[in-house]
Amino acid sequence: MSLRTRLALFFALAIGLALLFQGALSYVAFKRLVEADLDRSLLFYVQALAEGRRPPRGEFAFRLVHGEARQASANFPDLPELPPGAYWREGWRVLVLEVPGGTLTVARYDPGAAFALSRFRLALFGVGGLLTLLFALLAGSLAGAALRPLARLTGVARRVADSQDLSLRVVPEGGGELKALAEAFNHMLERLEAFLDRERRFTRDAAHELRTPVAAALAQVEAAEKGYLSQEEALLAAKEELLRMKRLVEALLVLAREGRVERVVLDLAALAREEAAAFGVPYEGPDSLPFRGDPLLLAQALRNLLQNALLHGEGKGVRVVLEAGEKEALLGVVDQGPGMPEEARKEAGRPFLRASRAPGEGLGLSVAKKVAEAHGGRLELLPNAPSGLVARLVLPITGA
Repeated sequence: MSLRTRLALFFALAIGLALLFQGALSYVAFKRLVEADLDRSLLFYVQALAEGRRPPRGEFAFRLVHGEARQASANFPDLPELPPGAYWREGWRVLVLEVPGGTLTVARYDPGAAFALSRFRLALFGVGGLLTLLFALLAGSLAGAALRPLARLTGVARRVADSQDLSLRVVPEGGGELKALAEAFNHMLERLEAFLDRERRFTRDAAHELRTPVAAALAQVEAAEKGYLSQEEALLAAKEELLRMKRLVEALLVLAREGRVERVVLDLAALAREEAAAFGVPYEGPDSLPFRGDPLLLAQALRNLLQNALLHGEGKGVRVVLEAGEKEALLGVVDQGPGMPEEARKEAGRPFLRASRAPGEGLGLSVAKKVAEAHGGRLELLPNAPSGLVARLVLPITGA
């Protein structure tokens, strides 16, 4: 069942119930009014009987039961004995009253009143049903117009699924939730399109970068086979290319982890101090800082920042700095080299991007950025005064 049909049936049911409720209240009020008028005339009839006066206009009848004795008017209908109360019997309005030693039953024949009540019930169900049907048709038409933007969105979603064309967009129309849904759908397509573009560029660059060391190692081996190089020279050169490829693969594996980290409680200060000592640079920061994170990934990210600082920062004034705030820990590497232009800092973190002609795979900052994001943080690249670069991981402290 379509959403349009569901909405139409829902509105029709709601309107039908409202009409039925209002009609039932009107019928009860009308019936009580008619019965009160008839009962009042029956009481006048009783009073007239008691006083021996002429009864009011209309066809009235009575039956008095006093023990075994019975007395009834000639026109009294064929009714069984009933307990005290008020009744409708085939066009007769009947009142049964208790009197000393028996019961007095008075009745008034008024087929017009009974017919009016019957016509009222018929009109109630007939008109109510007709109005409900009309409202259902109107609700279906209005629901179709209201859901038209949703139908267009569904159509675009199907075309995207069939053609895999992520450039398609939905025109946001109307307002409220449907417009917000269309805008969210377009935003999702934009994100998917950008993601696929990055994936295609990354795959293309990765294939190119992996092919380069393989081709170089193969060239070294072929040169040795032809006698252009000695076996020792070819083996050393091939090993260098294979090590480069190993670094590439390790970096690509980190980038491929898609935010999956194995968090454990660790001492971030001890980790920073060990990496600084391994690279022979000073460490500035607290003696201890409990942190929940992946020690292998954090060490790899810091190692990449250190390698960049030593390679591109010319090794001037390189040091590891750790600062602990209330909500974030800042783990960075500071150098006093030539620094990085602002435009290059904006693009830094993109895989295989090289800001200078210095050797490297162009993945160090990408890995550091990925590690920071996997921990819910970010990579910041800031100019250092008077010269140099501050590359730091901003890591939220989630409680150790």
